[in-house]
Amino acid sequence: MPRKYISGLKTGEFVEEVFLVLKKEVKETREKKPYLNLQLADKSGSVEARKWDAPPQLCGSFSKDAFVKIKGVVETFNNTLQIRVNEICTIEDAQVQMSEFIPSTEKDISVMMNELKQLINTIRDPYLLKLLQAFFTDESFCKVFSTAPAATQYHHAYLGGLLEHILSVAKLADSFSTQYPAIKRDLLLTGVIIHDIGKTRELSCERSFQYTDEGQLTGHLISGVLMVYEKAHQIDEFPADLLNVLFHLILSHHGEYEWGSPVKPGTPEAIALHHLDNLDAKVHAATKAITEHKDTSSSWTEYVKMFERRLYKK
Repeated sequence: MPRKYISGLKTGEFVEEVFLVLKKEVKETREKKPYLNLQLADKSGSVEARKWDAPPQLCGSFSKDAFVKIKGVVETFNNTLQIRVNEICTIEDAQVQMSEFIPSTEKDISVMMNELKQLINTIRDPYLLKLLQAFFTDESFCKVFSTAPAATQYHHAYLGGLLEHILSVAKLADSFSTQYPAIKRDLLLTGVIIHDIGKTRELSCERSFQYTDEGQLTGHLISGVLMVYEKAHQIDEFPADLLNVLFHLILSHHGEYEWGSPVKPGTPEAIALHHLDNLDAKVHAATKAITEHKDTSSSWTEYVKMFERRLYKK
């Protein structure tokens, strides 16, 4: 029997399926009775769930990131679907098909990698070309890079999301540079391709997308700088000033101090990178918020934290 994914749930139907627990809270009703407040997920999305009258032994039987099999009924609360859980039990990892739970890009990863490598081969600066080739001839790096998410939520938060995002911004940069001849195309394109490579060390995607220890301690900006430093120092006579400019592209791409940049963009290429990166992330996140909003009676999404507003759907 085919799996019933969250994206296909409808009010009133009975559901008996295995889900990944993204959030687990033990709360109390007004009558001081414990209940489980859950967020369940599969690769198609997530849904809130409640298990009323949950005994202590059930509350302690599983944790966040566990797989659980639930039996329950789909309901609508405040115009949003949720599941009223009747039964719940834990499931061992060996019984689970991970591909059913981790979202992944709908695009062909090998095709995207070939497109990106073709763009890399158009770079004429010998040092920038050697630097990018040092990364993209490294099979272990390419394997992680091509499957990593670009974020844990909001934009491109799925396997292959980082590659999809980088390729999208690289295409924007390629087109953008023809409109502004003063922009150094090779430098901008290289900055685009390397600006988020630290996310290959920052994010873990074994079952849900989380930050690694390195990701929490240093973040992808510093990790990216270290990765570029490591590769550049394997290239004979790599110019020190060019390396500093590459560091600047990575460190400034968030654009503002309050958005996590230790420095603000200080070159035309850094300014362009920041805005092109932000454009791709924001448009993708807006589209996702609209398509995933399940309240068909409303012309507006719920409040979207990234934009600090609701978005118009029609």
